[in-house]
Amino acid sequence: MTPATSGRDRTAPGPGLPDLRIVPSAALLLHEEYDPERVARLVISLGADGVLRNPPVVAALDGGMHVVLDGANRVTAMQQSGFPDQLVQVVDYDDPAITLDVWAHLIQDHGLLVGGPEPHAEGLGARAWRLMPPPAVRAGLEDGTLACGIIDARGARGLPSGGGIAERVRVMSEIVAGYKGRTPIYRVQTTDMDALDREYGLVAALVLFPGLTKADIRAIARLPVKLPSGISRHIVPHRALRVNLDLGLLRSAEPAAAKQARLDQVIRARLLEHRIRHYPEATVLYDE
Repeated sequence: MTPATSGRDRTAPGPGLPDLRIVPSAALLLHEEYDPERVARLVISLGADGVLRNPPVVAALDGGMHVVLDGANRVTAMQQSGFPDQLVQVVDYDDPAITLDVWAHLIQDHGLLVGGPEPHAEGLGARAWRLMPPPAVRAGLEDGTLACGIIDARGARGLPSGGGIAERVRVMSEIVAGYKGRTPIYRVQTTDMDALDREYGLVAALVLFPGLTKADIRAIARLPVKLPSGISRHIVPHRALRVNLDLGLLRSAEPAAAKQARLDQVIRARLLEHRIRHYPEATVLYDE
């Protein structure tokens, strides 16, 4: 492999640093939908700022491709801006330290769910939802027999799953499309409705999604249908943040290997200037 495609084949700028690489934009595949409004804002901000602060996180696929684990909007904004190459952090997806979970969607009461024992047809769809005890819904989502679940003041319901990963992704996409843009969506992990009501107030429903595997994410990257944004959740230790790379390097017409060599030089210089810091503590940000 060339230096542009393999972090192991090139001279690393320092021990224990994240694997930062320059890869072709066309080699980056999404597993989740991007947000057109956020992408439009990013296109403007990238043009104004001239730097990429936080590189997207990707994992290698066969054939020189990469699946984007985190950063779908950034990758899409760069692609739409015409960048031939992008800066990414490449991780070993088989590393057990990299974990995959799913968010639940907390929906506040804005008239999305109205009347009757089933979700409203204009909201979560006129589907074959089954009234079930909450533990049964959670179990069905874990073992893949349910494609989606809902918990609200009227109880819990589950939507039976059918077909393979492509069909499950299509169903999830249609479910989220039924309420996306019509009500605020809050990504949460707890299913304790009382706790959520105390924290957020005016809770209407909690929409739950089935568990995903890393094999699912790799498969979805090759599918035309993608997961709705805000469902998959990757925990990636040793994240590279505030790299602040000059976008002029990525926009240039020079070979990717030459761009990689220049990137390595920038990183090594920062390392020697004591500008790179590793903080192992978990953090809570209040200004995102």
